[in-house]
Amino acid sequence: MREIDRQTHTALGISEYELMCEAGKAAFHVLASQWPEARYILVLCGTGNNGGDGWVLARLAHDAGYECRVALFGDPSRIAGVARIAHDAWRDSTSATYSNAERLSTGELKGESYDLMIDALTGIGVSGPPRDTFLELIALINASPVPVLSLDVPSGVDADTGAIVGAAVHADTTVTFIAHKPGLLTGAAVNHVGCLVLADLGAPPAVFELVPEVGFRISAHSAGGLLARPQNAHKGHFGHVLVIGGNRGMGGAALLAAGAALRSGAGLVSLATRPEYVAAALVRHPELMVTGLDDTAALPALFDGKSVAVIGPGLGRDEWAQQCLGHAVAAGLPLVCDADALNVIAENAVTVPPEMRWIVTPHPGEASRLAGVATAEIESDRVSWAVTLAERYSAVVVLKGAGTVIAAPSQDNQTCICVGGNPGMATGGMGDVLAGLIGALVAQGLSLMEASALGVATHARAGDLARKRFGVGLTATDVADGLGVDL
Repeated sequence: MREIDRQTHTALGISEYELMCEAGKAAFHVLASQWPEARYILVLCGTGNNGGDGWVLARLAHDAGYECRVALFGDPSRIAGVARIAHDAWRDSTSATYSNAERLSTGELKGESYDLMIDALTGIGVSGPPRDTFLELIALINASPVPVLSLDVPSGVDADTGAIVGAAVHADTTVTFIAHKPGLLTGAAVNHVGCLVLADLGAPPAVFELVPEVGFRISAHSAGGLLARPQNAHKGHFGHVLVIGGNRGMGGAALLAAGAALRSGAGLVSLATRPEYVAAALVRHPELMVTGLDDTAALPALFDGKSVAVIGPGLGRDEWAQQCLGHAVAAGLPLVCDADALNVIAENAVTVPPEMRWIVTPHPGEASRLAGVATAEIESDRVSWAVTLAERYSAVVVLKGAGTVIAAPSQDNQTCICVGGNPGMATGGMGDVLAGLIGALVAQGLSLMEASALGVATHARAGDLARKRFGVGLTATDVADGLGVDL
């Protein structure tokens, strides 16, 4: 981002300070549009360039007739460069003085004191362990009923990883500048960002050619629906998915995956599961071709004529599960591995050859077992760990959770972060639906990365549609039923 800032003001023919003024103007516009009744504002500035954005906003607010107080956190002698220019412009325009942010009290941040607080403390510059005074200030801000607008990044959020460095501001809105930061889109940070607004500041496209992006932000709107079909289409054009799973006591998981594959446009879907679930599967989805499987020796024949295998939902970890996974790997089809298939692999019960074409869809706990680290370590840097696992297993990795990350082993494919979906999707069976959906897209001819990215976005879109219809209490079936719905 620092290099993009430099390239942007160079490309626009303006100074670094003038670009900072553009950021301040954009933030002030967000303030005025989202809080049109606000008149009393507290701007919390740090000593760096994020504080400089705050000084600009404070000057603009004063000139527009707002009652605007500024509180500085840090040693004023450390304000330098363009931040110092912004500070001096504020001082000369307003003839005001700032107070010490470290001396703010609970009483000063009561709801009747201010209409809005502006967080311009750290931005992307957060690093190292925070001081106790910083933690105390963050706690004070978060305990206040006054809404918060964060500039660029909520203070305390690592803009690269999404990790919280000690403590972080809970913003109601974050206006971020020029380009999205990966740390605002995934992990713990999503609880701190609030409504995320991108102000591109007029950065020309050439800037992003000079500074290559690290990935793509995708949303539920990225999925305009499932793949288009010609008028003369027939089922043979759209592939044949084989879903394997549903061990004893877990029959519903495989059925959810198979049903999602049907809803996602696969031409044909077969299901191999324990015999006791065959009747239930056919009652729920008579379109399925279901095989009751106690003896896994019958499984290899089922791979004939299939386009892709989806294995893991309700698979278990016993000998039956291990044999099923071993046969799936030996078949050589593209493979989507979810749930217990990943746990079996993590336990080294089945080895996947490096030439395998496969997708793995772990949640953070499963990713931790694949990586051999604690779940908290995965969550501290989700993008980096998704890339690491993709390289380690030579697979496309779909690291599920808030801000699902999709990474490929080849650098030819950019990492993606999906910002769609909602907390109502945090319930059993959602991953099974996603696995079946991705398998169906592979069957229809998409590359592993394309199927994973479109599958995640479509899943998020269906989840958001279900949220509108049912509220927070969603089921996986609610989401599966909406996979093919047109907006």
